[in-house]
Amino acid sequence: MSRTSDDPRARRSRAAALTAATDLLVEGGPEKVTHAAVAERAGVGRATVYRHWPDLQSLLLDALAVGARPLLTVEDGPVRDALVSVLEREADWLNQPISASVIATVIERAERDEGVRRLRDEMFGRADEDLAGVLSAAVACGELRPGVEECAQDLVSRILGPLLFRRFMLGTRLDRELVADAVDAALAPWQLGE
Repeated sequence: MSRTSDDPRARRSRAAALTAATDLLVEGGPEKVTHAAVAERAGVGRATVYRHWPDLQSLLLDALAVGARPLLTVEDGPVRDALVSVLEREADWLNQPISASVIATVIERAERDEGVRRLRDEMFGRADEDLAGVLSAAVACGELRPGVEECAQDLVSRILGPLLFRRFMLGTRLDRELVADAVDAALAPWQLGE
């Protein structure tokens, strides 16, 4: 496999095949991602696709990984503003067709597949850990009441849950107002002077 990373033709064919696999995932779901379909869409030989991904699962995992991204990685700053800012960027991604395909496939397959489970953990698993540090800083700055840092996972659920439900179950396009409302509702019990 080291030849793939050194050979520019192999890198180009791999990139073309991965783009094709991702497009097929968006257009028709995971069942449309096959070696033959990827080869045809990418304009490469089927043997080339098999050389890069000997089995269908590795091909699908790489296609999912292209579209997957960690949710809720919060930056420094006032906690409410930081959450709204990062979630506005996430809303842009969640409004794209690839997000529905990736999230639905990851949720469905993570129950049975260790590789997809790891991908799910990369997307969702560290959100509460990342948020806990930001919440601790918000407590230290007097933005939020003490104890909120122990409730980071609950806050993630209270913020992302409604947004994901509205986007994928109701088909609502997410905007700044919906994002700000979800953040405000989740933080309200922890704000000082409330």
